[in-house]
Amino acid sequence: MSTTEMAHTAPASLAEMVRLATIPPARLLAETRSALLLVDVQNRFIFGTDPKALSPSARVVEPIAKLLQTARTRGVPRYYVTVGHAPGYSDAAPWMRRLNDMGSDVKNRLQHAPLPAQASEIPRDIAPMPGEIHLTKWRFSAFYETALDVLLRGGAVETVVIGGVASYGCIIATYIDACSRGFFPLLCAEAVDGTEPTMHRAAMDFMAPSVLGMETIIDVWGAQS
Repeated sequence: MSTTEMAHTAPASLAEMVRLATIPPARLLAETRSALLLVDVQNRFIFGTDPKALSPSARVVEPIAKLLQTARTRGVPRYYVTVGHAPGYSDAAPWMRRLNDMGSDVKNRLQHAPLPAQASEIPRDIAPMPGEIHLTKWRFSAFYETALDVLLRGGAVETVVIGGVASYGCIIATYIDACSRGFFPLLCAEAVDGTEPTMHRAAMDFMAPSVLGMETIIDVWGAQS
């Protein structure tokens, strides 16, 4: 571990915490150890389940691919966290109610027609490579009952750059959870989306102070040694 990384693991003074809390997000990214966190980048969420209607969330694939390319070449850690569904009725009614509010067809589950395996897979263009960590979650937040917190702390990560879908569901839950756990969450504007425009705008407005453009993130990572 380098001297810089060791410094990042030491408790920060109040003055340093205030400074980090008040600097612009691009400077925060430049001054902290960061990781790329991709949430629910799965075919069914990105492309939708209707083959005749391409989901607007499909536009996140290209910017996520560009972020991955830079992160891989610059040694920025990469984490994927995607959602799984246990068989039977273990999803719980509150979880399903929220999914219903977000537009998911929860009544379809009564038909006991499982989704094809491809629906939950990550698109080939942004799929994990060997050495990249892929975790499964069972609720909205990428941190809830996963090893993500432990893995980030073990890598001395302070800031997570988040991409994925949906902004008003798993992304915002992960964003709030990251704050609660002492991480700095930043969102890539082009790499986050949701199929419902009004809900997407509301979520992005809430997280607006932590949103950066893709080119800014790439430039910061590219300048880091």
